Amino acid sequence: MSFILDTDHCVAILRGRLDVSAYVSLSTPLFTTAITVSELTYGAHKSESVERNLSHVTLLLKGLTVLPFDTKAAQHCGALKDKLRRAGIPPAEPDLQIAGIALVHKIPLVTHNQRHFARVSGLKLVDWM
Repeated sequence: MSFILDTDHCVAILRGRLDVSAYVSLSTPLFTTAITVSELTYGAHKSESVERNLSHVTLLLKGLTVLPFDTKAAQHCGALKDKLRRAGIPPAEPDLQIAGIALVHKIPLVTHNQRHFARVSGLKLVDWM
């Protein structure tokens, strides 16, 4: 089984608060999204140790496959956004983009942010924290 790591789990790994080997073997394919890469890069840039944190992000990304926000994911995202709007739930764009990517690839999303993602039907969620 494969997994997509959300930003919160990537940050936990970077801070030494999460060891994924407790949950998966070394041969388990792990992914993240281009959206998460943007969020991690932004976090590194706003830190006091920009170069050090950017190098840690780069090292983390070497162990993950980055999934793009492509046309199919964008179509899923747009449909999700409208569904939530109609339900009176304000959509969080980055989370919807990540959900769209996970739905296209049919890979469970590993996130601690259950509240935002639980409202997306069909999305499989896992929490390692």
